[in-house]
Amino acid sequence: MRLIDLNVSIKLDNNEKAIKLLNDGDYDIIALQEVMRGIDSSVYDRYNNSKIIKESMNEQYKYSFFGALWVAKHHIKNGVITKDFGGLAEQGNEIISKCPIVEAENIFFYKNYAPFVDVTNFREVDHPRALERVVLQLDNKKVQLLNIHGIWNKGKVGDKRTIKECEFVLKVALDKEMPTIITGDFNLNPESESIKLINEKLKNLIYIYDIKTTRPIVRDGLDVGDSVDDYIFVNNKIKVNEFKVMKTDVSDHYPLILDFDIVK
Repeated sequence: MRLIDLNVSIKLDNNEKAIKLLNDGDYDIIALQEVMRGIDSSVYDRYNNSKIIKESMNEQYKYSFFGALWVAKHHIKNGVITKDFGGLAEQGNEIISKCPIVEAENIFFYKNYAPFVDVTNFREVDHPRALERVVLQLDNKKVQLLNIHGIWNKGKVGDKRTIKECEFVLKVALDKEMPTIITGDFNLNPESESIKLINEKLKNLIYIYDIKTTRPIVRDGLDVGDSVDDYIFVNNKIKVNEFKVMKTDVSDHYPLILDFDIVK
């Protein structure tokens, strides 16, 4: 089985590049963060990539689950509109799959689903965050997949909130005795105490494969790239055949690609 993880980036108008990347790889499972889903028909295509991407995928991708985090028509910073979505739209995480999704839930661990319009104090307060959990049916076996876009924190060093976040992720991951994969943009560096908590219980493929960066060099006033923000963790019921980070300009994050089997 082949899985790809990608933060598609709300900052970029990159639908065509993302579609080409996802279609060219013949993946079985796609895990995305920063996905936008239009509620109003007037939402610009740039901010409706959930719909645009799925319409452009081949017919084998019959299953998907979108976990919404917040909703807005635009973003305002210091009283000025910085992003206009063209209508009411949601941002969230999404899993797209060739395999049936037999369970799905969006579990909030920081705030709850709500409007997110004024981004002036984003650095201090962040927006709602949730863990997207699905169970996939792979032939006669089931796999638990957790998809996350973690709490933003300055320097990605972590704080009390991210400690609680990672404790929560571990609790959900370890609750079921089944093959488990955790994937996503954690907004945390590998040396943070938050990531080390997960390392104690699960295999961190970024560490095992000695990955030095999951981001291109970006300087956008909020982040500085060429760093590790994105991770895949697995338990001992997942056999890793191959893991790699694909260097590409499709987003401000590199895709993570995992080829795996379920341990018999």
